[in-house]
Amino acid sequence: MNEVYIEIINSNDSNLYIPVAAGEISIESYRSSMPSKAVFNILKDEEINVGEGSEVRIYVDSNPLFKGYVFTKKRDKDGIIAITAYDQLRYLKNKGTYNFSGYTLSDVIRQIAMDYKIQCRDIENSGFILSDFIKDDKTLIDIIQDAIDITYENTGVLYVLFDDFGGLSLKRAEKMIAEYLAEDATAENFSYQSTIDSGTYNQIRLTLKGKKGIIQEYFKNDSSSIAKWGVLQYTGNIDDGEDGNAKADKLLGIHNSIQRKLSVSGAFGDLKVRAGSVIYVRTNKTGDIELDEKMTVESCRHRFKGGVHTMDLSLKGGLINSV
Repeated sequence: MNEVYIEIINSNDSNLYIPVAAGEISIESYRSSMPSKAVFNILKDEEINVGEGSEVRIYVDSNPLFKGYVFTKKRDKDGIIAITAYDQLRYLKNKGTYNFSGYTLSDVIRQIAMDYKIQCRDIENSGFILSDFIKDDKTLIDIIQDAIDITYENTGVLYVLFDDFGGLSLKRAEKMIAEYLAEDATAENFSYQSTIDSGTYNQIRLTLKGKKGIIQEYFKNDSSSIAKWGVLQYTGNIDDGEDGNAKADKLLGIHNSIQRKLSVSGAFGDLKVRAGSVIYVRTNKTGDIELDEKMTVESCRHRFKGGVHTMDLSLKGGLINSV
């Protein structure tokens, strides 16, 4: 049915309004470092009153999809009000200073949530202890993302933080499998890009510097890709005590490849799919590779208009290594 309705609880008078939506309703989510966003238009009448900070709830066929707060509103001469609302992750754009030594990723999230009055729902225990995790005047979402990255680098377990209709949740990415197939028959279009213009390097040059200049250089390259693409050099510095050879090897392994992006537009809508979900992707329309594998949804936009539900997705996994 894809019947969408919106509830707004006004921040000034606490009254509940159920406005008439005009045009498309869009809800976007991102796997990392950004809040989910709802954008929609409503018709102004004699009763409705919407202020900044008002709570927004969006349901599809009685299923809760989005809960957030009004941050921006625009109005035109016809009485149409354009609303932009964000979920709780928007409040993680505040900056803070913390010494989290001895904390886990889960502990970090719970502490920040308590300090900034953010509701939690299901925070999975991440287990790994972060040592010397000190952050000075950084955004809260960047602090949490750093903790996610460090936990992944040390355990191989990737976690996804998201707002689950008004409560922060942390889950292992492997648990966020959605039974959904994106293929040529279920999507309006695919966009595939391959490039060596950005993010591709086949020669790594790292420098250890001292007070009197260069102390030592570390140099790694791949002659076979240089023969194909020419020299694409990455230059950087290393700190005293770092293993320069190991770092150069790691950087070459990461960057010595074609950067590939894949997005899907106008796919059949499914409420189970959100950023962080793992779905199945199948297409042979890219021209140089064939995809038939599981991939992670890096961003997801649900669109509702005229009773039709579609999705726009950006994907990553396997040979698709960039977004």
